[in-house]
Amino acid sequence: MTSKSATRAATAVEPRSEAVGETFLALLKQKGVDHLFINSGTDSAPIAEAYARQHLSGLDFPTPIIGTHENLVVGMAHGYTMVTGRIQAVMVHVSVGAANAVCGVMNARRDEIPMLFMAGRTPLFEKGPLGARSGAIHWAQEMYDQAGMLRELVKWDYELRSGINVDEVLDRGLALSQAAPAGPVYLTLPREVLAEQTPPEPVESRPPAVPAAPAPVPADIDALADLIESSRCPILVTSASGRDPSTVEPLAALCERFGIGIVEAKSRYVCAPADHPYHLGQAVHPYLGDADLLICLESEVPWLPGTREPRPETRIVHIGADPLFRDYPIRSFRGERFITGAAAHVLGPLAQALEAVSSDEGNEARQASAARLASTRAERRAKRLAPLMAEPRMTKDWLNHCLNEALPDDVIVVNEYWVDREIYDARRPGGFFMHSPAAGLGWGMPAAVGAALAAPDQPVVCTLGDGAYLFGNPGACHQAIAMHEAPLLTILCNNARWGAVQSSTIGVYPEGHAARGPKPAPLSDLRPVPDFEKYCEASGGYGERVTDAAALPDAIRRALTTVREERRQVLLNVICE
Repeated sequence: MTSKSATRAATAVEPRSEAVGETFLALLKQKGVDHLFINSGTDSAPIAEAYARQHLSGLDFPTPIIGTHENLVVGMAHGYTMVTGRIQAVMVHVSVGAANAVCGVMNARRDEIPMLFMAGRTPLFEKGPLGARSGAIHWAQEMYDQAGMLRELVKWDYELRSGINVDEVLDRGLALSQAAPAGPVYLTLPREVLAEQTPPEPVESRPPAVPAAPAPVPADIDALADLIESSRCPILVTSASGRDPSTVEPLAALCERFGIGIVEAKSRYVCAPADHPYHLGQAVHPYLGDADLLICLESEVPWLPGTREPRPETRIVHIGADPLFRDYPIRSFRGERFITGAAAHVLGPLAQALEAVSSDEGNEARQASAARLASTRAERRAKRLAPLMAEPRMTKDWLNHCLNEALPDDVIVVNEYWVDREIYDARRPGGFFMHSPAAGLGWGMPAAVGAALAAPDQPVVCTLGDGAYLFGNPGACHQAIAMHEAPLLTILCNNARWGAVQSSTIGVYPEGHAARGPKPAPLSDLRPVPDFEKYCEASGGYGERVTDAAALPDAIRRALTTVREERRQVLLNVICE
């Protein structure tokens, strides 16, 4: 047997690493990271070499998922994790790549998405060791503090300085990222360190131990149960409890049993089924005159102080893994009690405490109150839709009605902009996702690609405005869909303007010149806009321009059939008012 054959036979029996880059990748996989979402550059040479010789090393690595823009790879990882709950790794190109990724990292932090975000570090040495500087860019790309641009947006940052402690560094980063409240961490990787040669050795590790999410103090739960029992119109306001899909059913059961109204305040997840008998919609403001107790569960902005405030006598309790939202520089929503506890650890004990103190009379009174408020929501919805039922027009309300008509129950909707859950009924846990409260534009389509990778047997529908679509580097997104065989349906609301800019201007100056003048308002007009369907066609997909409001439901159904049966991406360019 030749020496090369002997080496292959040995490695087939016992996989071994011969470089720090190989050890790094193998440890990532052993610690539970499925994919490396990567926008590669000159710094990733040792990573590319590790994958190239994987057939020789015999090591198991995360599956590489290439994206041609940093916003894309961060968004894909975000989308994959929000669907699966499993942390993923992202790698971008040194300082310039990290700068391009900042918006996506901020979205992940504000949405409490765990993520190992990594960037190469400009080679340390001008010459000498393997991996030292080899191109002119290596001087200009170096920064005094590369991590500084992201430090406020990550839970931890560190630079890998040697191959000696790769296992410990990854354990530290992955555990901190996943500990509640979760969020991204940042690791920089000098090329020389990844390129270091090591004696052939097996790689063995395991996922790090992650602290359990916080549980509430029993006295706080008892006090909250007493507040609910003494109230006549309690309302639970939540924005993100559905991040953990296992909380949806117990939250719904708790509120139905004890007569608690539910408001999903600009909710990014399905926190309660839309058809819950006491579901009050997406804003608490219409009910603040009635509510005598507000339970704010994982809700960073339960109400808008400039719109309407709770009554002075209303009792208010905030609950969450971080009920003070300590990363927000200013946040002054009043409350008499702030309970530290993850929703999954609060709902069961609270139901038990209420069973002990509640009375049938009190429960029935609260149920009647909640049912009365819920009926007003149904009335508002019917009033909004009545003119469109008589004469369909391509408005956002009509788009939401058509989604209800056309989408099956197993669909995953990833929304950045126009889905209004006052009309669109999201019922299934894990069936709806929306942009983070930071709302960094360009998130939606990359996240939808990640969702499609995470759930290949479920149809994914990405709902975007034209501005959000352009922000998301659509050419890169459609190319990634084709490259990674992750077909999805994109429904684009194309009104050739940034609606948020126009509505914000008119909101601040309701009697101003922008409100009285021609539309679109200044700084919101995007005309002329491209034929957006061509982006999809350029990557082998099907694109269709939809102008007939009455034809929209059938267009959505046909598009979903194409995605399911042909495994082909589709974009509907819906021309809206």
